[in-house]
Amino acid sequence: MRQMFYRVVPMLLLFAGVVFSQKYSSVLNSVKKYQQTKLLKNASWSVTARYLDTGEKIIEYNSNLSLAPASNMKLLTTSAALEILGEEHRFVTRLFYDGRIDAKGILHGNIYIVGGGDPTLGYNLVNGSLSLDDLMTRWVNALIDKGIKRIDGDIIADDLLYDKIPIPDNWYWVDLGNYYAASTSALTIHNNLYFLFFKPAKKVGDKAKLLRIVPEIPGISFLNYMQTGKSGSGDNGYVYAAPGQYNAVLRGTIPQGKSEFYIKGAIPNPPLFAAQYFCKAIRLSGISVTGKANVIPDTIKYDKRKKIDQLYSPQLKDIVYIINKKSDNLYTEMLLRAMGLKKFNTGSIEAGIDAVKNFFDENGIDHDGLIMYDGCGLSRSDAITTNLMADILTEMTKKKSFKTFYNSLGIVGEPTDISHFNNMGIGTAIEKNARIKSGVIGGVRAYSGYLNDRAGRIIVFSMIANNFNGEGVDVSNIHKKIMIKLAELK
Repeated sequence: MRQMFYRVVPMLLLFAGVVFSQKYSSVLNSVKKYQQTKLLKNASWSVTARYLDTGEKIIEYNSNLSLAPASNMKLLTTSAALEILGEEHRFVTRLFYDGRIDAKGILHGNIYIVGGGDPTLGYNLVNGSLSLDDLMTRWVNALIDKGIKRIDGDIIADDLLYDKIPIPDNWYWVDLGNYYAASTSALTIHNNLYFLFFKPAKKVGDKAKLLRIVPEIPGISFLNYMQTGKSGSGDNGYVYAAPGQYNAVLRGTIPQGKSEFYIKGAIPNPPLFAAQYFCKAIRLSGISVTGKANVIPDTIKYDKRKKIDQLYSPQLKDIVYIINKKSDNLYTEMLLRAMGLKKFNTGSIEAGIDAVKNFFDENGIDHDGLIMYDGCGLSRSDAITTNLMADILTEMTKKKSFKTFYNSLGIVGEPTDISHFNNMGIGTAIEKNARIKSGVIGGVRAYSGYLNDRAGRIIVFSMIANNFNGEGVDVSNIHKKIMIKLAELK
């Protein structure tokens, strides 16, 4: 077998701490040019690119600078989860009863929904998962098959597999009532979100009328300050409410010119809602329930002989596919807690973070510069270096789960891909070539992933910008141009 050796000539520049190979000076010159623009001259910006086969450095620009990665953090969480939990891992949700069922079909006892950390429960986003109503039909039929015609007891949600801390301490207040900051528990349902439908006013600036909420959340109320924005302005509406808070404030704008427009909010108490919705479905089926819906206060031991149903989630590889393609925060946070439970027998944020770092330690990955407060990157206090990101992407190519991990990334310029990069790089060297994960929050834009150069060699890259002076889309366009330059290398 012939081996190719590459002589890398490192040059230490006084400009921004850059290390690069002389033959890749065109890429460096582009980075230097962009750094001097008004958009980036005061920003914290890092770019790392290297060849996968040899580790040869193409460019290292501020590569050890810790920066907020936004949703690029999901690459850490999903890579660790695939290896710690396994690609074929499934979460399980169970139904139990206690007491006894008499000859008339009366259950003298309670029904329990026992959460197993399934992020897909009651929301058919992942292939093979059930919609909320299909889930209810399954559970009601399970009661009927058990011969239950009446329930003299309560419908109780058991969410005790994970801890009771619903969100990290340092997520922004503006995010908390919205679907992308939904709280986490061992019993989630319907992606822990609801839809709020509005009727826009005819005049820009006038109040938008709140029409309905789907599904209905018992006890929730809204103080509506939502206004009508310009046609085509999109979703700029926000729900202000903390986890467990049933009085929400609605602010922002929804676009003019539509008969209806919806935004998505976070269910205040997902386990309680699961019990309430199931209780309603049971009654609608004709089975009476004398008790009420509530959440279990303390751990109990279930009798295996009294199990009514056992529902498995889709495999983890299918969940990771959605996480990285669609950048789902809730699913990612659920995996973080699942890893904490697996490694340290504690389903908490802290244990999950320790599990991720432990994964890096076991694989010889130096994670200096890594700051984790969550698994999804919604916290602006998270930080990572592009050098570490490249190390993780490189390490994953050695794992059995790499194909799953690689296929979960967005395909640039592929119209059939479900990520949002369908129209990116059309007619360039990155079209249907680059596989990427983006990161977007206020003042943060990031792209990390893999691409092939003209000779077919794989390049691992990561680019993160913080605190730029301008529009995030312009930063993303710069990152796209750098990706194209990398793909044009020979």
